Amino acid sequence: MKFGLISLDFKRFSLEYCFKMARRYGLDGVELWGGRPHGYFTDMTQERLQEIDALKKKYKLEIPMYTPNALNGPYNLCSLEERTIRETLEFFQRSIDIAYDLECPRMLVVADHPGYEAPKALVCRRFIENMQYLCDYGAPKGVSLVIEPLTPMESPVITTADDCVDAIKRIGRDNVEAMMDVAPPTVANEPFSVYFDKLKDRMNYIHICNNDGMTDAHKRLDQGIIPIKDMFTVFTNWKYNGYVTCELYSENYRDPELYLANTMRMVHEIRNELGI
Repeated sequence: MKFGLISLDFKRFSLEYCFKMARRYGLDGVELWGGRPHGYFTDMTQERLQEIDALKKKYKLEIPMYTPNALNGPYNLCSLEERTIRETLEFFQRSIDIAYDLECPRMLVVADHPGYEAPKALVCRRFIENMQYLCDYGAPKGVSLVIEPLTPMESPVITTADDCVDAIKRIGRDNVEAMMDVAPPTVANEPFSVYFDKLKDRMNYIHICNNDGMTDAHKRLDQGIIPIKDMFTVFTNWKYNGYVTCELYSENYRDPELYLANTMRMVHEIRNELGI
């Protein structure tokens, strides 16, 4: 396993501060959030890309995932409105270009809420078609698209491992994967193990946090209903060898280093105990 942080948690600090914290706490990489002031797509000029590449080299860290700022925004892969879809595809094409320029192998996508009036069958078909288009665009660049399930409170389209399996099969492209954020399966009363069992080598990325079992809250590791040490035991028993990124946005904006220190203290203790 490799470990990282998502720069979203440090959105009140510069991107270099994120890299500095990741190096300080012994992480392997920084998941680049595509929002300001870190990696907003219209800010990613050649000069800015060179600055970020220099940060990677200076701090000896990877960027394992580029995560566009798409959730609850103007861009939606599930929209049925033609202008929105046109602009969404342009947005994600540019995001794939950014991932390619940064030598980042993955870009995160979500099936955002389509609106309560949209027929689900039509929404799902539109999402699949848009993903096929983007996968075809990303394939020659070596960029995989990684679907992140959401909680039912965030969107009803893709919320479970089965939803991910079905979407990957229908998209039918080699460069589409899925990931597990531990909050959705906790809320859905779904075992973590089904992600490993059903997705197999199509899952190489995990967001960790703790959760209250009722909402989409991303809580610090020592506060919630998930037994964190046992969670890592499950990861280990399924021989998971991908990236694990801490995502604690519900807690982190006030004092992200404090909660990163809390996270990494627990992670280091668990890794030593389990031999990870």
